[in-house]
Amino acid sequence: MGSSSMDRKHHHELRRFQFSPFFNKNKSKDIKILVKEYVLPFLPAKSLVRFRAVSMEWDQWIQSPFLAHQQSYSFQELSGYFYQQNQENIEFLTMNRRAYGVPKPSLGFLPESVSIKSSSNGLILCEDQNGNNTYYICNPVNKEWKELPLPHYYHRPETAIVLAFEPSVLNMDASYQLICPVTFVDQPIICFEVYSSKTRSWTESTTICLELEAGSTLRGSGFYVKGTAYWETSSRKVVAFNPTNAIHEIISLPNHCPQGGILTEMNEELCYIGISSVDGNDHFVEIYGGLYLDLKYKMKLHLQMALNRYRVLPCLNGNIVMILNGCAIHSYSLKNEKLEVIGWNAGRSEGMYLPYVNSLVSVG
Repeated sequence: MGSSSMDRKHHHELRRFQFSPFFNKNKSKDIKILVKEYVLPFLPAKSLVRFRAVSMEWDQWIQSPFLAHQQSYSFQELSGYFYQQNQENIEFLTMNRRAYGVPKPSLGFLPESVSIKSSSNGLILCEDQNGNNTYYICNPVNKEWKELPLPHYYHRPETAIVLAFEPSVLNMDASYQLICPVTFVDQPIICFEVYSSKTRSWTESTTICLELEAGSTLRGSGFYVKGTAYWETSSRKVVAFNPTNAIHEIISLPNHCPQGGILTEMNEELCYIGISSVDGNDHFVEIYGGLYLDLKYKMKLHLQMALNRYRVLPCLNGNIVMILNGCAIHSYSLKNEKLEVIGWNAGRSEGMYLPYVNSLVSVG
């Protein structure tokens, strides 16, 4: 998979500073210092690994925890997807083979076979496949990983646990949370259990969700944005939970929004994106956002859809909708209404797709 435009962007990232007005006004400042401070933190991990060969000084700097910290909050582009169906092998589907990559896409550096559960800004959450509720946090770039203590509740295999990691200037230790909605068989009740890397322990929340309809289940893998985790239910509701305030809320999806959409992030807010069929190869991409998930955008899209084999994928970039259509992964720009194929996945429309950012962040 690859994109020539993205390739050129990273290929010329270093050279453009030589001719910038900023550089010309600071001729006495060494170009290496400028690049270290103003270019390297904004590059993907794979590119940075290649640049270690420039010099011993660069090699030491790129391997330093300071650059890893800077890059974790400076570079946050969607780099690809980790994919797994059932308990089969894990794969990495890159958006640009030259720019984004990991040394072991199968996550074979972990101590046992795992199922991928959630992702957040370069970190991947995995769980053992033996039903022991053993969770691992890892970064596929540097192959760092950490086993977490066992939760208090039993987490069933379909539990939609959410990883929440928000890189920031102050978050030097890569603090993160796991937010787990604990469900019970044949009971429309949700309890919440939260793991904090700061305390290295699980906490049972005092709030309990009792508002779900009988028979309602959580759908999909959940999503986290701006301090709150969200899960869609089979009854067309969205469960929201803020772990800091221990408050939950039920949001209703509009009756007319398409079935089979996805909760994701767009322009730093929660969105629901779905595709509705019009006639033949004409479809509408519909985006619902805001506090009450009102209709924000509706664009007509001419695309030959593979029968019952298309779905919207989670996206991280502000104005891009990602669509899996048969074996093709499409990127649709809301800004210029441009549709392009950016990758292929051998017709696998089922399974887990986790959005991934090619980050140097340390697991700690």
